Amino acid sequence: MLVRRRAATTLAAVVVSAITIAGQGPPSIDVIMARAGQYVSTFFERFSNVVAEENYVQDTLGNLASVALGGRNSIQVGGRSSHRELKADFLLVKNGAAEWIPFRDVFEVDGSAVRDREQRLQKLFVQAKPDALAQALQIANESSRFNIGAVQRTLNTPTQTLIYLRPDSQDRFKFSLGKRDPAAGDNVWIVDFKETARPTFVHGLRDLDIPSTGRYWIDAGTGRIIRSELELTTQGVRARLTTSFRIDERFQIDVPFEMREQYFLDRSQVTATATYTRFRRFDVNSDESFHNPAATTITDKRTGIVLTEIPSGRFTMGSPRSEIGRRPDETPHDVTLNRAFFLGQHEVTQQEWRALMGNNPSRFSECGPRCPVENVTFADVQRFIATLNAPADNVVVYRLPTEAEWEYACRAGTTTPFATGNTLTTAQANYNGKKPYGDAEPGMSRERPTRAAGFPPNPWALVDMHGNVWEWTADRYGAYPSEDVSDPIGATSGETRVIRGGSWQTEAANTRCAARSTHAPDRRDSDLGFRVAADRKPTQE
Repeated sequence: MLVRRRAATTLAAVVVSAITIAGQGPPSIDVIMARAGQYVSTFFERFSNVVAEENYVQDTLGNLASVALGGRNSIQVGGRSSHRELKADFLLVKNGAAEWIPFRDVFEVDGSAVRDREQRLQKLFVQAKPDALAQALQIANESSRFNIGAVQRTLNTPTQTLIYLRPDSQDRFKFSLGKRDPAAGDNVWIVDFKETARPTFVHGLRDLDIPSTGRYWIDAGTGRIIRSELELTTQGVRARLTTSFRIDERFQIDVPFEMREQYFLDRSQVTATATYTRFRRFDVNSDESFHNPAATTITDKRTGIVLTEIPSGRFTMGSPRSEIGRRPDETPHDVTLNRAFFLGQHEVTQQEWRALMGNNPSRFSECGPRCPVENVTFADVQRFIATLNAPADNVVVYRLPTEAEWEYACRAGTTTPFATGNTLTTAQANYNGKKPYGDAEPGMSRERPTRAAGFPPNPWALVDMHGNVWEWTADRYGAYPSEDVSDPIGATSGETRVIRGGSWQTEAANTRCAARSTHAPDRRDSDLGFRVAADRKPTQE
């Protein structure tokens, strides 16, 4: 297990020393947001090593009709309970290079124990199995059911509004400078925000966009967040979430100490207050807990693309006859991959494409820089890869994955239709949930791509292998061999190329690990992108 140790300095000192002094006039909003973005990036890195005990008191007035703000970040209100007291462990689990998953595990309801606490966290995150992430999400969903009136939510975490301040999220919002607030600090200014991009971070019923609005109290010199307010309004419900932060002397970082929630419905109201105490170290991240602990990653200097090393191995490619949704061209056969290779943790994003090529061909450009680049032909992709390979000091040679490498990485050691098991939900991937797999319940249809790495990774730290956008592979389409093969490279001739993974508009069956499709190399589609593979240069071995 990797243990991170930090010097005992305040997070504010890590970021920027104060240079704006009260009385010298309003600071620049651009400067404040740059400092806040740097501060928040450091906050997530530091707070991911801390677990807090959350004491959560909820009350309601009136009978609650069922109303929901749905999606990955969601609220659902309903029921008749009037008072509830919960205790939970809350922590951020680092998921890959720059993503953190908020995790809440309720262990006491109205004074009655629900489950073990430290032992459960240790088992889940330190002695983790490959399906640890799925288990964590299940626990989080279970915990939401304990809330008063069945208030099911994922957005009411003390770190929700901080996500909006991350450098890769700020361009989705309009920020405006308000007044200085001397009561909050000598150099603390109020900054109002309004979400302007689509799709929004929070979705409602039928995947309705619900823009976030609110304000921050930010120290202009350091970028520290003193307090945040978030407001969401949709038909039938209005929600307000206020979080306050203060320095923790033991860990010398700013931590949330109180979160207040208010949900206003037509004739009822839910209020809740969460306080955070008993902060303690929990030095583990998802590279150890959720994924292959021996995995090596590399990052391209110009684009920021992160690739994970995929080990060599042997697997059965294709699908058994009993698999729902299989097609005749998925004949099972054993494949040996004799050498390890690198594969992008997620599809190439619009931001990564623009950094290298200087343009953005995507039809869903309004989706934002973290969304996958799409609407690219096979030749476009080859030009991108050639540009990646141009620097002489690269330690790897970039390319597209073969079809066999793609399926091997998608399966990540599993043998089921999906890396998630025998089924796939729209909480696990972006596809047309109106056409679920087998007898599974229907889910949402988002009708557009979503930001890369927005869903749980597979056991090898790869995300969006199921759905979001189809992915080009290097192979021409052809029939599978009738016997075992080593390092296959596809058909030697053919008009079309193999694409894999399904997309936001395909049914669940087309996102299976074994599902194959073809595409003319000169065609563009708004649901077709790619991820890069790479090999170490011989001189680096």
